[in-house]
Amino acid sequence: MANHWKQWPRGEWITLILLFVGLSSFYFATVSGITSSNDGSHYALARTMVENHAFALKQFDDYAEGNDIAVREGVLYSDRPPGTAVLSTLFYTLGGRLPAPRSRLPSRHDADNPRLLYVLLLPVWAGAGTAVLLYLFLRGQNVTRVGAVTAVLLFSLGTAQWKYSAVLFSHALSGFLVLLAVFLAAHAAPSSRWGRYLLLGFVLGFAVLVEYSNGLLVIIVGLFVLSGIRPFTPRRILAVMGPFVMGGLVPAAFLAYYNNVNFGSPFTLSYAYAVNYPWAGSFFSTFSWPLLPGLRALLIWGEGGGWCDPTCVNQGLFLLSPVMLLALPGVWFYFRRARVRRQFWLTNTVFVIYLLLFAKHFTSHGFTGDGRYLVPFLSLLAIPLAYTLDWSLTQFQKPARQFILTGIIFGLFFLSWRNMFLHIGFSYNYHLDLSRLDRMIASPQNWRYLGHEIFRNTGNLPLFWLLEGVGLGVGLIWSRYRGRGLGE
Repeated sequence: MANHWKQWPRGEWITLILLFVGLSSFYFATVSGITSSNDGSHYALARTMVENHAFALKQFDDYAEGNDIAVREGVLYSDRPPGTAVLSTLFYTLGGRLPAPRSRLPSRHDADNPRLLYVLLLPVWAGAGTAVLLYLFLRGQNVTRVGAVTAVLLFSLGTAQWKYSAVLFSHALSGFLVLLAVFLAAHAAPSSRWGRYLLLGFVLGFAVLVEYSNGLLVIIVGLFVLSGIRPFTPRRILAVMGPFVMGGLVPAAFLAYYNNVNFGSPFTLSYAYAVNYPWAGSFFSTFSWPLLPGLRALLIWGEGGGWCDPTCVNQGLFLLSPVMLLALPGVWFYFRRARVRRQFWLTNTVFVIYLLLFAKHFTSHGFTGDGRYLVPFLSLLAIPLAYTLDWSLTQFQKPARQFILTGIIFGLFFLSWRNMFLHIGFSYNYHLDLSRLDRMIASPQNWRYLGHEIFRNTGNLPLFWLLEGVGLGVGLIWSRYRGRGLGE
């Protein structure tokens, strides 16, 4: 399906557009500006690159709140990987030429800057783009349209994907690049042209620029591509791996330059000078937490290590998003039904390796109480979830099973959605206060209050829809023009 987009039925195009516009609108309405030192550090780096033409934070260092910074020779830098900020500069620059927002964001920093709203389009569109890629992958694996759409919605609204698609952390962008790299690798046939491998290498390289831990993904995907080369001759290996390496060298060269200018060596990362994370400068000190307690923390609950208070009990994946439990039986259905078995091994291997890696992380969960390091890889877990949903559709011929399965699936989803709703409401820069609710829980004033506290950016939705409408129109004109040019 992915290789024949010109032949897609109209229904597939409509589904893709509705998924993208609907989910991006949902995420955009949840945006509240800069929420903490983490996204503040990304934003500070983006602003200083645009306005100071430098990497030192200078007058914008307050955005990092003295936490997510690296200090070398008395100069303050962001300790975040630079990829998110690099892309943010494009949105920040473009925002200076677009209409001002209709309503002011309740941001912790730079709330009066109209460009901030446009910078936050980056995580919003990255999150919605991940949903579209997931749908395309599932349909390419012969998952039914109902099963694919349902899985995408459960993943997009019932996991931390919702939260991190509305803030300028690196997770939404990293998740998009991870799934895009897996998608490109999974659909790269032995006869694929060199351009596909060049793009794959660039995507993987930029993924490392966004999250240093994605360096491991480069190795996994590189081995996957290498193992699929047919015929396995030196000439064919060079034809495939040559463009793959060349594509990755572009972002790698920028990272080397960034590290050398700021931290004195092409191989010295920002974490080596991080102020509040002395353990982050070394791989072995960063990933030093006992494996089994770390797994419990990531998947269910547990006391966090490092900076987390001893009374802090984190909220793992299945505690926050019990709907993802449905992915566990789906692994078997996925194994049996996968169109290409290699794709099964790729997606599941990547998820399991990163689950084990982050279980070893010094804080187990990043001391934010939500297992957020797994967010970029949750789309891979949503693949077996879709197979469980597809299997459940085959059981609907029996009313009793239909009743039970529907109750389980949507019961787990509504519980997950409720958890994420409250999780966002209790996050930084959101001020949900349950004591303000009326005892008549279904009263309209309660719904107004809850909606106002979570969907803090609804006033700017008309502007957002105008932008997406213009983008859709340009895309349609371009596709028609290109089609005529091809003689179609």
